[in-house]
Amino acid sequence: MLHMFEAKQQPGGLGSDKVDRVVIIFKENHTFDNYFGTFPGANGMTMPRSPNPPPRDPDHRHSAWLTRQTTSVRQQFVEADIPAYFAYARKFTLCDQYFTDVAGPSTPNHLMAVAADSPFIDNPHPGDQSRIASSLPLSLESHKLTWANYGGCVFQYLNSVGGRNKLTSDQFAKDAATGKLPNVSWVYATSQFDEHPPDPGKGPMGNVTTGMQWTVDQVNAIVKGGLWGRIAIFHNMG
Repeated sequence: MLHMFEAKQQPGGLGSDKVDRVVIIFKENHTFDNYFGTFPGANGMTMPRSPNPPPRDPDHRHSAWLTRQTTSVRQQFVEADIPAYFAYARKFTLCDQYFTDVAGPSTPNHLMAVAADSPFIDNPHPGDQSRIASSLPLSLESHKLTWANYGGCVFQYLNSVGGRNKLTSDQFAKDAATGKLPNVSWVYATSQFDEHPPDPGKGPMGNVTTGMQWTVDQVNAIVKGGLWGRIAIFHNMG
């Protein structure tokens, strides 16, 4: 069952306070049309409905992106699969002209979100020693602002960041519910809830409705902690 708090806004929209918290939530391996192609009025396309979870994880390496016109999987979920996401899109902002930074898989695109740079166009091999010199965490620190990495793995490729301010994925809701979030939080779900299509050997994963409820739980924790009027939340689908 879907459980959502109704966040009450102060007169004027976001509230009487200025936004001083930013939360960036990452999910895995879905495109706009795969989730919101049927959203009323959006710049999307209608495709056959996907089973939930989908049968497999499509190839999304750079080489597959180059042949996407003929090889990409064309299926999508609908509002009945992800009702909370459609509700958020109706109430807030849906970006139907937002595109991937790197024509490749997760790691390079996650690095773009924390460093505006990536030494990779495909996921790196284990033990790769590539590092990025400048990053948003370092920039925040230079301005005496705080940040945390809740469950992300790409921070290891950032110079002078590494394992600092690294917390578990489930710690986010606990911190949010007590109103104790840093200025910027990068939040990654565990594989059970990240909506990543099934990947052999990684256990239960891929159910988008289950993953959606995890996202709702994080938002509800923010509301519970009293931060709603001071926060901007960005939800990335893939």
